[in-house]
Amino acid sequence: MTLLQPYCTLVLWTLLMMATSSVNTDIPEEKMYSCPIIQCSAPAVNGLPGRDGRDGPKGEKGDPGEGLRGLQGLPGKAGPPGLKGQVGPQGVKGQKGERGIVVTDDLQRQITALETKTRVLEDELNRYKKALILKDIIRVGIKLFVSTGKKDTFENGKSFCAKAGGALATPRNEAENTALKGLVKPSTQAYIGLSDAQTEGRFVYLSGGPVTYTNWKTGEPNNVRNEDCVEIEESGKWNDLDCSDSDKFIICE
Repeated sequence: MTLLQPYCTLVLWTLLMMATSSVNTDIPEEKMYSCPIIQCSAPAVNGLPGRDGRDGPKGEKGDPGEGLRGLQGLPGKAGPPGLKGQVGPQGVKGQKGERGIVVTDDLQRQITALETKTRVLEDELNRYKKALILKDIIRVGIKLFVSTGKKDTFENGKSFCAKAGGALATPRNEAENTALKGLVKPSTQAYIGLSDAQTEGRFVYLSGGPVTYTNWKTGEPNNVRNEDCVEIEESGKWNDLDCSDSDKFIICE
């Protein structure tokens, strides 16, 4: 409003001057001038906003920033399997392996039958062991001394024990000699597996090996009557005697 006041004042002054000139009758009519009336008014009210302008051209791509790299995220889900690759070259042939055993139905039946027989034999063996415990039997370490309860000659006794899967009892240390003595009844004797039939005075085991343990009575062996065999008495002492004597008990090991 302040800027328009001088302008309006000028306009009004001009109009007054023109009016004064027109009142003067001395001025010829043809020299009279006219002037349009300019109306001064208040400034106009702002109009509505115009439309947005068009976007300008896209600028060039700037240089990448230098920010810190973030932490690695969790692995994502596995993608679909890829296409099957081509078959690689054939490798070096390995060494020939051992021939395997093909278990057929018939072989399996045979195995099952053998297992059944084995269990039956084990049961029978356990029964025999229990039965032997009830008879005259003594265990020393892994050795068992079993009294047959029979009397016979040295050769017959040796053969009997061999058929039973054992041998004529032969103590090889003091512990075994003491155990064998426990099977000799009072006032009786039993053969043991020693002999000097091959070389007089040189007693050996039935296997032919040299004797490593002895328990002779005082004065024995004396070979009074061609005595090539040995007996153990109830005292545990040894004595040489004739191998044909059939009044001696047979004890097997």
